[in-house]
Amino acid sequence: MPDWLLQLLPQAALAASVYAGIRADLARLNERASHALESARAAHARIDNLKG
Repeated sequence: MPDWLLQLLPQAALAASVYAGIRADLARLNERASHALESARAAHARIDNLKG
């Protein structure tokens, strides 16, 4: 196996793991933002019900 390929494989694995970590962080951030939006909508509905 060529030397350059042996050097490229660990770098490719590292890049893939960093990419997967970023995707997981973005998915978690999206979930938190969705939850915050739902909470804000519920709060607005409660305020609107108080006004009558």
